[in-house]
Amino acid sequence: MIGNAAIALIFYISSVYQSQEQQSYAIANSANIYQQAWRTVLNDSYSSSVGLFHPQTGDEMNLAIWESGQEADNTDHPNAQLNALLKAGPNQKSTGFLDEYFAEALEWGDISFVMAFDEAGYRAYCGTAFEGYGIDPCDEQAQPEFVSQATDRYRDSKSGSGLSLGTKRGVAAILATATDETLGFYHTMAVDVMSDQKKIGTVVIGKNLADAIEIFEYEFLVKAVLNRDEIAVELNDYYPADDYAELGKLTSFVSNVGTTISDEQDELVRDGFWGYQDSDLGVSVIAVPLSDFSKVDESRLVVVKNEREAMAKAAEADFYATLIFLAVYTLILGAVIAITSYSFGGITKAIEVLASLTRGELDVQMPRRTFLSSAKDEVSRLTESLETYRGHLKEIARTRAEQSEKRKQRDDVIINKMSSLSNQLDGDARALLESDIEKIKTMTDTQDFEKAEQASTEIMKIAITRMSDEVVALIEARTGEIQSALKRNEELLLNILPESIAARKLANEKVIADSHECCSVLFGDIVGFTPLSKALGPEKLVEFLNQIFTAFDDYSEELGLEKIKTIGDNYMVACGVPNADPDHALKIAEMGCRMMNYMQALKPLGGVQPMMRIGIHSGPLVAGVIGKKKFIYDLWGDAVNTAARMESHGLPNKIHVSAETAALIENDFNLTKRGLIDIKGKGQMETYLLSA
Repeated sequence: MIGNAAIALIFYISSVYQSQEQQSYAIANSANIYQQAWRTVLNDSYSSSVGLFHPQTGDEMNLAIWESGQEADNTDHPNAQLNALLKAGPNQKSTGFLDEYFAEALEWGDISFVMAFDEAGYRAYCGTAFEGYGIDPCDEQAQPEFVSQATDRYRDSKSGSGLSLGTKRGVAAILATATDETLGFYHTMAVDVMSDQKKIGTVVIGKNLADAIEIFEYEFLVKAVLNRDEIAVELNDYYPADDYAELGKLTSFVSNVGTTISDEQDELVRDGFWGYQDSDLGVSVIAVPLSDFSKVDESRLVVVKNEREAMAKAAEADFYATLIFLAVYTLILGAVIAITSYSFGGITKAIEVLASLTRGELDVQMPRRTFLSSAKDEVSRLTESLETYRGHLKEIARTRAEQSEKRKQRDDVIINKMSSLSNQLDGDARALLESDIEKIKTMTDTQDFEKAEQASTEIMKIAITRMSDEVVALIEARTGEIQSALKRNEELLLNILPESIAARKLANEKVIADSHECCSVLFGDIVGFTPLSKALGPEKLVEFLNQIFTAFDDYSEELGLEKIKTIGDNYMVACGVPNADPDHALKIAEMGCRMMNYMQALKPLGGVQPMMRIGIHSGPLVAGVIGKKKFIYDLWGDAVNTAARMESHGLPNKIHVSAETAALIENDFNLTKRGLIDIKGKGQMETYLLSA
């Protein structure tokens, strides 16, 4: 009974653990889906609002204000007026042209506010759409987080001739410092205004996230809550919103969600998301970063999903499953107890029979079957064993006779095999084998069982000894095959690793890691790989990749480069490893040109023109081999990461190189300065485009 109860407890604990793991997996999976979906909605909203004024990618009709060099030619030009505004003294600022310039965008709700900050970081202008989504950004009590509370100046302002950061995208909160107004969350785009290569101010354009939130709720039938610190707001805080998630009023939940998430800050920062299922409300709650431009421990998007119907069905299923389990468990346990108690009566009788057989009373009556007994129960098995034991003495004689017959057959086989082998030999070897055969025949000529068994063992020993030469010959043949296999393995290893690294690996060097002061790394990635794969199909896609990567391998071998690996449609090659090469940058640049020329010469496949992005960077790195299974020669270090960033931030059919590489090859290749660009994880970097 205790054992069965323990088994039931184990199953229950396992079920609870499995349920918790499934819930954790569902939360993690949903967090990933919601984060990607929200990022898509956020990007679309940005592109259709403040993104229209982006100096490089915005609508041409909105970009006149950023066109520099107009001050001297036309003082009425928007850029000239903006420069004059930012350079003017505190009491000389005229902002009427900004009201006119942004009037249509503010009126139609394309943007929510425009703020201009002069060279010292003080606010020179503020225009607003008066949307009513939280405190008005231009209200005296409004406190944008990009404005310092201590100095009332723009946080990123640079005085003097500081370097410009260009255009910076973000998501910012605007709080109400001394009113009961609700805080607002906005897309922001900060544009540094330059004059004579000097930063003279910054213009910040913002769009409230309310529309993006409503689109997100409509698309995914959820409720979205914006959370910063312990403050949380929803659409109903701005205007009466449709309840797409059919959750009803969650005023108490929304007011407490900020405190709840703050208590789980460590898990939120560690995993990048946090969530749980609230069985009381019948919802799942998942918190993810508000955007890629804000930290998860500062601003979050909290997604509330209606799970009431699913939770009710799960609870109902668990209830009925528990009832069925308890009923079946009780029935089985009762049956086991009854049958076991009844059956153990026959075990006592079986013990008495065993004692009689031990005393030699072979005619004793065996236990009989009773009602409910079977041939598989304990008593029947004991009876069967006792019957076997009682017939043991008779069985010994019969068994020995059979063993003697089998032994004679085995000995005859050995003699026949040795005789056959003797007929194939000559000289002393044949005479020795014939002598052994006569000796074996003499040993088998006995009727004593024990002596016959010993003789059979000796016969086997003699036969094995005489066959050892054949075994040795076989071993020598197999040794030759093994050596050939080792040679092939070495050739295969040289095809995987550089020769010098392979030699060190064969010398049992466990971890190989070498530092290189300056090397060049190239990453190449096929643009539009997904539509290309759909157009070609799996087999033709693999043939296509094999064709181009084989060509790249030939170029790499011709230039003396080291191919590192291919991952999907990405090709990685380096120069300067494992052996230093003073011309590493020139060779890797030539490799990029050959790759680009090859891709441009390809004809369209399935209606898709193959294109490639290539990124190159030069710098220090670590190269080596780690692990003990499926190892490869690989590279690590910031130089590798930067080269990968050059590729991911590059342009189709362009070779994107860093300033470090450009400095090494500028005298041998045509380079075009791309300017400062925002590199993920690296910040602003000066990069170049290399002409193939």
